[in-house]
Amino acid sequence: MRMNRKWAAIAAASFASIAIAPLAFAQAKKPDVRIATGTPGGAYYAMGAVLADVLTRSGRVNTATAEASSGAIESARLMVSGEISIGGMDANWVVAGLKGEAPYKSKVPLVTVMPLGVWGLFFIALEDSKISKLEDLKGKRVAVGAKGSGMEAHARQIIKSIGWSFDDIRPVYQAFGPGATSVREGKADVQLQCCIPNAGLTELTELSKARVVATPGPLLDKIISTSGVYAHGVLKKGAIRGHEADLPVISILNGWMGVESLPEETAYIIAREMVANIGPMAEKSPQYESVKELLAQVPTKGPKILEMGAPLHPGTVRALKEAGIVK
Repeated sequence: MRMNRKWAAIAAASFASIAIAPLAFAQAKKPDVRIATGTPGGAYYAMGAVLADVLTRSGRVNTATAEASSGAIESARLMVSGEISIGGMDANWVVAGLKGEAPYKSKVPLVTVMPLGVWGLFFIALEDSKISKLEDLKGKRVAVGAKGSGMEAHARQIIKSIGWSFDDIRPVYQAFGPGATSVREGKADVQLQCCIPNAGLTELTELSKARVVATPGPLLDKIISTSGVYAHGVLKKGAIRGHEADLPVISILNGWMGVESLPEETAYIIAREMVANIGPMAEKSPQYESVKELLAQVPTKGPKILEMGAPLHPGTVRALKEAGIVK
């Protein structure tokens, strides 16, 4: 029996819509990934831009954007509210958030989506400064980071660990770039720095002669043992211009963190693309080199070395298993 042309057309349209629907649905389900990076001029800022570019190029997300925030506390708030997908955070903020300790008002269900790296944390001054060791900071103008930032928290933790109060220094609340400029121009005596390389530090060492302030062994041990979020690290010779010998420094853990409600597929995509592209990412943003090293150590040390103060997100574990990094 021949089908009426009208009904044939309707049937054809219906079949077409059925065929197209799964594709349209799949496209609609691609996530929008918003990355809270930290203050402009810092390492997180540049690293977030690199990650956003990788995610965009993957075609697995609808959009990926890297956006500045004032620091870890704001990033955590934005993740809880759902305004941000992931944020760059230092492990000390992560641990405090999980416990609901100050400055958090309640517990934050944080998870590690992927490591950002393990980096040296140190003070730096001009070469002709009389500040040569950590004890010399007392009474000096110290660029500690933006108000409320992770760097300020590190400064407070270090000062507390050596038995001082924050009143023993003259804090200068400036982010990486402005703080480095203040040291170079003599408006600050020293700056707390990390995450080599970053634009502020590069400017300081390229436009002036600067050197790292040494932390004597006993003080370094005390800072690490009392914090719970630091480890012994080494700032290698040549890491920055003018640095001519390996020097023991504080080592900090950093991660792209999310909250437990972050969809598994979103975490999976972020982890998958970082694992697949970590080489090119490190070429664009050298701080990612330490992530390469961490991933290489998983088969012998286990996946816990990827936990930056909080457990891995299930989507991340899925991506790591798929890549053969975790069994």
